[in-house]
Order: sequence, then structure tokens, then C-alpha cells
Amino acid sequence: MATTTVAAPDPAPEPQQKISSFGRIIGVFFSPKSTFEDIARRPSWLAPMILMTVIAIGLGFTLAKRADWTEVTKDQIAKSKMASRQMDQLPDDQKAHAIEQRAQISKVIREVRGFIGWPLLLIIISGIYFGAFKLLGGIRTNFAKAFAICTFAHLPIALRELLAIPVTFLKDPAAIDPENFLASNPAAMMGDVSGWSVVPLTALDVFGIWCVVLLAIGFSAADPKKIPLGKSFGIVLSVWFSILLFFTGLVWIFS
Repeated sequence: MATTTVAAPDPAPEPQQKISSFGRIIGVFFSPKSTFEDIARRPSWLAPMILMTVIAIGLGFTLAKRADWTEVTKDQIAKSKMASRQMDQLPDDQKAHAIEQRAQISKVIREVRGFIGWPLLLIIISGIYFGAFKLLGGIRTNFAKAFAICTFAHLPIALRELLAIPVTFLKDPAAIDPENFLASNPAAMMGDVSGWSVVPLTALDVFGIWCVVLLAIGFSAADPKKIPLGKSFGIVLSVWFSILLFFTGLVWIFS
């Protein structure tokens, strides 16, 4: 009698080890592919959001304390044709008061940005990228996952802000630019840059480009079959360039 052999069942795949919130924050910098794969399986964003907000608050208060806001305001007015015209229309005895008033408002805004800047920015950015990947790539994911990816992908900007805190304490207050506080892009290195060219020169930031790379890796990890890495880079760069053109045009119109 012929005997039949029953094939042994394939061994069950080993469960993938979960990465802790702290491990994800570190992993984004050193092993982004596996980290974003874990984020795509179990999206979360609270830990990096808290970290980024704490750093932003620290930087905001540091800049508010160290920068010479009167000189910052004068420099901003000098670089804007519209603001210069408005200032020229004021009587001489009101100009100093107007500059001081603008300086105080700018200082308060810088402090408040630390508390609400990241949540608002990431909601907007996540919505833009989520829509772009849905429209251009047909990605199979949801907004919650896109928000988690965008939050972790922007950790290099938080690193830039963290590095800027001790640098700000070492700088001469007159040399501090509250909007471009670390020499990580051509605009900061060149110094006296004005007009629409500020936007593209600031956008070519080492940490900003790092974020672009992480965004591409993250969205590809969310749906690798529909969004291979090359396609993901194409969509991210298209969105990044569109945002750059929009703000460049905006500054050109109002400068």
C-alpha cells in the first residue's frame, strides 16, 4: 500500500518586536526604514510632539530673552518695501514708538509660537501630504497614520532648534536672527539677504532636506506596494517645490 506524506506546515512568522516611543525617536535618525515600518503598523505621535514642543518653547524663550528685538524690527522694515513705505509716512516723533511696539509684538509672537507652532504646522502639513499621496499615489492609509509619519519626519527640525539654544546664548544679541537662528542654510550663511530670494535660500536647509527624505521613507513604509520609495520621493518633492513656489511668490508680491 502506498503511503502518503503530509507536508509539515510552515512555521508561523515570528511576531515583530515593537519599538518604544523613545526607540522610535532615536530610530528615525539612525534606522528610519524599520522605524517608519513600525510607525505604519502602530501609528502614534504624542511622544515626539511633546519633545518638539518642549524644545520649541525653550528656543522661543531663549530668543525672546537674547535677541535685540528693536534691531530685528528695524532690519525687517528695511528689507520690506511695503513696511518701509508705511514707516516713512509716519511723523518722526512716532517712528520710534511704532518700532518699539512692533518689536514687543514680535517678541510675544516668538514666545507663543513655542506652545502652538508645532501642532498647528503639523496638522496643515499632514493634510497637504495626505491629500497629495491620496490624489497622486492612491495610498491606502488614513490621516492618523499620515499625521504620525509627518510628526516623526520633522524631528530633524527639532534637533536644529535644540542646537540653536546654546548657539543663541553664545551669539552677540545684535547678530541673532529669530527666524533663521542656525547657519544650516545659505540664507543664514550669507547674512544680509532680502526680497524673494530669502525663501529658496532658507528652504535649502540641511535639516529641512533631511525631513524631506524622512517623509518619503515614511509614506513609502505606510503602503510599499502602492508607493515604492522612488514614487514617494517624487510626490514629496512635488509638494515641497509647490509650497516653495507659493511662499516665494507671496514674499515677492509683498516685499
